[in-house]
Amino acid sequence: MLSSSNDAPAQSQSVAIIQSPLFGGNCGTQFNDIERVVGFPASLTINVDRPLKYITIMYGGVIDGIELEYAKNDAETTKFSHGTSSRTNLLNRGIVTLGDKEVIVAVSGLHGSSIWGVRVLQLSFAICDTRTGKMRVAGPFGGGLSDSTPQPFHLTANGSFVALGGFAINTDLSLGELKAAGKNGGLYGLTFIDVAYRSV
Repeated sequence: MLSSSNDAPAQSQSVAIIQSPLFGGNCGTQFNDIERVVGFPASLTINVDRPLKYITIMYGGVIDGIELEYAKNDAETTKFSHGTSSRTNLLNRGIVTLGDKEVIVAVSGLHGSSIWGVRVLQLSFAICDTRTGKMRVAGPFGGGLSDSTPQPFHLTANGSFVALGGFAINTDLSLGELKAAGKNGGLYGLTFIDVAYRSV
Protein backbone atom coordinates (compact mmCIF):
# COMPACT_ATOMS: atom_id res chain seq x y z
CA MET A 1 0.00 0.00 0.00
CA LEU A 2 1.17 3.55 -0.74
CA SER A 3 0.10 6.67 1.16
CA SER A 4 0.09 10.30 0.06
CA SER A 5 2.18 12.80 2.05
CA ASN A 6 0.29 16.11 2.09
CA ASP A 7 -1.73 17.99 4.72
CA ALA A 8 -5.01 16.34 3.70
CA PRO A 9 -6.00 13.04 5.29
CA ALA A 10 -3.80 10.29 3.94
CA GLN A 11 -5.33 8.43 1.03
CA SER A 12 -4.00 4.96 0.41
CA GLN A 13 -3.39 3.50 -3.01
CA SER A 14 -3.02 -0.08 -4.09
CA VAL A 15 -0.71 -1.06 -6.93
CA ALA A 16 -2.20 -3.45 -9.46
CA ILE A 17 0.20 -5.54 -11.58
CA ILE A 18 -1.57 -6.91 -14.66
CA GLN A 19 0.02 -9.38 -17.08
CA SER A 20 -1.41 -10.10 -20.51
CA PRO A 21 -1.82 -13.53 -22.11
CA LEU A 22 1.13 -14.88 -24.09
CA PHE A 23 1.31 -13.89 -27.76
CA GLY A 24 3.50 -16.07 -29.96
CA GLY A 25 5.17 -19.32 -28.92
CA ASN A 26 6.37 -20.85 -25.66
CA CYS A 27 9.65 -22.41 -26.82
CA GLY A 28 12.96 -21.58 -25.21
CA THR A 29 13.53 -20.12 -21.74
CA GLN A 30 10.79 -18.25 -19.93
CA PHE A 31 11.60 -14.72 -18.74
CA ASN A 32 9.72 -12.15 -16.68
CA ASP A 33 11.28 -8.70 -16.35
CA ILE A 34 8.90 -7.61 -13.59
CA GLU A 35 10.64 -10.18 -11.37
CA ARG A 36 14.18 -10.31 -12.72
CA VAL A 37 14.75 -6.65 -13.64
CA VAL A 38 12.12 -4.58 -11.91
CA GLY A 39 12.33 -6.32 -8.51
CA PHE A 40 8.64 -7.03 -7.92
CA PRO A 41 7.23 -8.31 -5.61
CA ALA A 42 10.10 -7.98 -3.12
CA SER A 43 10.70 -4.30 -3.90
CA LEU A 44 9.38 -2.24 -6.77
CA THR A 45 12.60 -0.61 -7.98
CA ILE A 46 11.34 0.65 -11.33
CA ASN A 47 10.44 4.28 -11.91
CA VAL A 48 6.75 3.79 -12.75
CA ASP A 49 6.44 7.39 -14.00
CA ARG A 50 8.99 6.58 -16.72
CA PRO A 51 9.59 2.83 -16.64
CA LEU A 52 11.19 2.49 -20.08
CA LYS A 53 13.79 4.68 -21.76
CA TYR A 54 14.47 2.73 -24.95
CA ILE A 55 13.13 -0.29 -26.81
CA THR A 56 15.14 -1.76 -29.69
CA ILE A 57 13.38 -4.28 -31.93
CA MET A 58 15.38 -6.56 -34.25
CA TYR A 59 13.17 -7.75 -37.08
CA GLY A 60 12.84 -9.07 -40.59
CA GLY A 61 9.79 -11.07 -41.62
CA VAL A 62 9.01 -11.53 -37.89
CA ILE A 63 10.34 -10.19 -34.57
CA ASP A 64 13.76 -11.79 -33.98
CA GLY A 65 14.57 -10.05 -30.70
CA ILE A 66 13.87 -7.14 -28.41
CA GLU A 67 16.07 -5.11 -26.05
CA LEU A 68 14.84 -2.79 -23.32
CA GLU A 69 16.45 -0.17 -21.13
CA TYR A 70 14.56 0.25 -17.85
CA ALA A 71 14.71 3.37 -15.68
CA LYS A 72 15.06 2.63 -11.96
CA ASN A 73 14.11 4.69 -8.91
CA ASP A 74 17.75 5.53 -8.14
CA ALA A 75 18.23 7.23 -11.54
CA GLU A 76 20.25 4.23 -12.76
CA THR A 77 19.21 2.16 -15.76
CA THR A 78 19.37 -1.54 -16.53
CA LYS A 79 19.28 -3.24 -19.93
CA PHE A 80 17.88 -6.60 -20.91
CA SER A 81 17.91 -8.49 -24.21
CA HIS A 82 15.50 -11.23 -25.25
CA GLY A 83 16.06 -13.35 -28.36
CA THR A 84 18.37 -12.04 -31.09
CA SER A 85 20.56 -9.22 -29.79
CA SER A 86 21.35 -5.92 -31.49
CA ARG A 87 24.86 -7.23 -32.21
CA THR A 88 23.55 -8.75 -35.45
CA ASN A 89 23.98 -6.70 -38.62
CA LEU A 90 21.59 -8.79 -40.74
CA LEU A 91 18.28 -7.41 -39.44
CA ASN A 92 16.28 -4.21 -39.46
CA ARG A 93 16.49 -2.33 -36.19
CA GLY A 94 13.68 -0.18 -34.82
CA ILE A 95 14.56 2.08 -31.90
CA VAL A 96 11.76 3.53 -29.78
CA THR A 97 12.93 6.39 -27.53
CA LEU A 98 10.57 7.42 -24.74
CA GLY A 99 10.65 10.99 -23.44
CA ASP A 100 10.73 11.93 -19.76
CA LYS A 101 6.92 12.15 -19.62
CA GLU A 102 6.07 9.41 -22.12
CA VAL A 103 4.61 5.99 -21.32
CA ILE A 104 3.34 3.10 -23.43
CA VAL A 105 -0.44 2.85 -23.10
CA ALA A 106 -1.25 0.29 -25.80
CA VAL A 107 0.46 -2.47 -27.78
CA SER A 108 -0.77 -4.15 -30.94
CA GLY A 109 0.61 -6.63 -33.40
CA LEU A 110 0.37 -10.02 -35.07
CA HIS A 111 1.36 -13.48 -33.87
CA GLY A 112 1.09 -16.99 -35.25
CA SER A 113 2.81 -19.69 -37.25
CA SER A 114 5.79 -18.91 -39.49
CA ILE A 115 8.58 -20.82 -41.22
CA TRP A 116 10.53 -20.26 -37.95
CA GLY A 117 7.76 -21.71 -35.77
CA VAL A 118 5.15 -19.86 -33.72
CA ARG A 119 6.42 -16.31 -33.22
CA VAL A 120 5.50 -12.70 -32.60
CA LEU A 121 5.21 -11.47 -36.18
CA GLN A 122 4.73 -7.72 -35.78
CA LEU A 123 4.64 -5.04 -33.03
CA SER A 124 3.42 -1.45 -32.66
CA PHE A 125 3.41 0.77 -29.56
CA ALA A 126 0.97 3.60 -28.72
CA ILE A 127 2.82 6.19 -26.61
CA CYS A 128 1.26 8.99 -24.55
CA ASP A 129 2.93 12.16 -23.30
CA THR A 130 1.44 12.43 -19.80
CA ARG A 131 2.16 16.16 -19.67
CA THR A 132 0.40 17.16 -22.91
CA GLY A 133 -1.86 14.17 -23.60
CA LYS A 134 -0.39 13.92 -27.10
CA MET A 135 -0.33 10.41 -28.60
CA ARG A 136 2.04 8.87 -31.12
CA VAL A 137 2.54 5.39 -32.59
CA ALA A 138 5.90 3.67 -33.04
CA GLY A 139 5.84 0.88 -35.60
CA PRO A 140 4.82 -1.41 -37.04
CA PHE A 141 8.02 -3.42 -36.66
CA GLY A 142 8.24 -6.85 -38.30
CA GLY A 143 6.96 -7.99 -41.66
CA GLY A 144 4.08 -10.04 -40.26
CA LEU A 145 5.30 -12.99 -42.35
CA SER A 146 3.20 -16.07 -41.63
CA ASP A 147 2.68 -19.43 -43.29
CA SER A 148 -0.99 -19.36 -42.23
CA THR A 149 -3.45 -16.65 -41.18
CA PRO A 150 -1.73 -14.37 -38.64
CA GLN A 151 -3.65 -13.56 -35.46
CA PRO A 152 -3.97 -9.87 -34.54
CA PHE A 153 -3.85 -8.64 -30.94
CA HIS A 154 -4.40 -5.30 -29.24
CA LEU A 155 -3.87 -4.45 -25.57
CA THR A 156 -4.72 -1.24 -23.75
CA ALA A 157 -2.99 -0.73 -20.40
CA ASN A 158 -4.96 -0.04 -17.23
CA GLY A 159 -2.11 2.30 -16.29
CA SER A 160 1.03 2.01 -18.42
CA PHE A 161 3.11 -0.89 -19.68
CA VAL A 162 6.25 -1.24 -17.60
CA ALA A 163 7.85 -4.59 -18.46
CA LEU A 164 7.81 -7.69 -20.65
CA GLY A 165 7.66 -11.42 -20.10
CA GLY A 166 7.77 -14.28 -22.54
CA PHE A 167 9.92 -17.00 -24.06
CA ALA A 168 13.22 -16.69 -25.93
CA ILE A 169 16.59 -18.25 -26.64
CA ASN A 170 19.22 -15.51 -26.54
CA THR A 171 21.57 -15.40 -29.52
CA ASP A 172 23.54 -13.04 -31.75
CA LEU A 173 22.19 -14.78 -34.87
CA SER A 174 19.15 -13.91 -36.97
CA LEU A 175 16.38 -16.46 -37.42
CA GLY A 176 17.55 -16.98 -41.00
CA GLU A 177 21.07 -17.83 -39.83
CA LEU A 178 19.72 -20.13 -37.12
CA LYS A 179 17.45 -21.98 -39.56
CA ALA A 180 20.31 -22.45 -42.05
CA ALA A 181 22.43 -23.93 -39.25
CA GLY A 182 19.62 -26.20 -38.01
CA LYS A 183 19.47 -24.36 -34.68
CA ASN A 184 16.70 -22.80 -32.60
CA GLY A 185 16.75 -19.36 -31.06
CA GLY A 186 15.46 -15.81 -31.05
CA LEU A 187 12.27 -14.41 -29.57
CA TYR A 188 9.24 -16.72 -29.50
CA GLY A 189 6.49 -15.17 -27.38
CA LEU A 190 5.71 -12.02 -25.37
CA THR A 191 3.47 -11.00 -22.51
CA PHE A 192 3.02 -7.36 -21.54
CA ILE A 193 2.94 -6.18 -17.92
CA ASP A 194 1.35 -2.94 -16.78
CA VAL A 195 1.08 -1.16 -13.45
CA ALA A 196 -2.01 0.78 -12.38
CA TYR A 197 -2.72 2.66 -9.14
CA ARG A 198 -6.09 2.41 -7.40
CA SER A 199 -7.27 4.62 -4.53
CA VAL A 200 -8.68 2.60 -1.61
